[in-house]
Amino acid sequence: MGYRAEKEKTEQKLKRIKYVLLSVVLLLVAALGIFSAFVPAETWKYYFSLPSVTARQEGELRIHFIDVGQGDSAFIEFPDGQTLLIDGGNTSAQSEESLMRYLNALNIQRIDHVLLTHTDADHCGGLDKVLQYKEVGKLYLPSLENVQVNAAYAQTYECAVKQGVSIALGKRGVKISSNEQSYTYSFTIVYPYQLSEAESDVSSVAWLDYHGVSALFTGDASTLEENALAAESGQGLLDIYGVHLDSTEILKVSHHGSRYSTSEEFLQYLNVETAIISCGKENAYGHPHDETIARLQQCGVQIHRTDERGDIVLTIKSDGTYSVE
Repeated sequence: MGYRAEKEKTEQKLKRIKYVLLSVVLLLVAALGIFSAFVPAETWKYYFSLPSVTARQEGELRIHFIDVGQGDSAFIEFPDGQTLLIDGGNTSAQSEESLMRYLNALNIQRIDHVLLTHTDADHCGGLDKVLQYKEVGKLYLPSLENVQVNAAYAQTYECAVKQGVSIALGKRGVKISSNEQSYTYSFTIVYPYQLSEAESDVSSVAWLDYHGVSALFTGDASTLEENALAAESGQGLLDIYGVHLDSTEILKVSHHGSRYSTSEEFLQYLNVETAIISCGKENAYGHPHDETIARLQQCGVQIHRTDERGDIVLTIKSDGTYSVE
């Protein structure tokens, strides 16, 4: 092959490469244009570096304990398709991104129920982003006259009002269940009663039951609150709500494993098998405290921590068994 023919062949090859590259660029630009038409630019960061989460199978109820650092956030997928978010992590950008990216990994655009257990910033920090960028059916809040109790809560409340979200009180007797008879789950708030302004630091506690497997979500409840609940349950005062605390297998440990919660008496009453602790790596509070870990171990409880394992997924199946990923 002569020099001229070789040169023409090389030029044609380069042209084909240029056309391919140009086509790819044009496709990327078109895709970005379509993406930006439906997704606000300020939320693009929430669609990258998504965690890998398997899809929920038919009949399963899944609880996602999201690693939001030093804070709390749990997302529940009910077997009939309803969804519930409990708390929203802290105010750091990393915590907010972890929460939003996890929801996007699950392809969640609407959350039917959101429960804020109490007003601390490490529980409501990322809820304003959820309220702003996801459709929320109902938001359960503490009963407070002063919504300016702290900056994070004030921002959450302001965003809820701005988005026109339906707001209700997160107090005893609130129940989420299915209208479909094949899905016999119930999620019931058991504490507190209607709050007063002086009780703004009291945390909601909720009990979940699905096919005989039960989980207790304690927020930042203190030993005093926990023991009061156990006493009421022992007296049968929670029976009217269909709540039986002494059959609780799964415990979201209160206050990130603080020594001031999760007493030995409370654990023995619950008969817990599995405990989840939500806390940040090397946090300034020393959570979880050694005393709490020791009490859990003495009761033979299997412990899973977000600071050690990252996101934790607990799956309850319709046959009454559960597993932890």
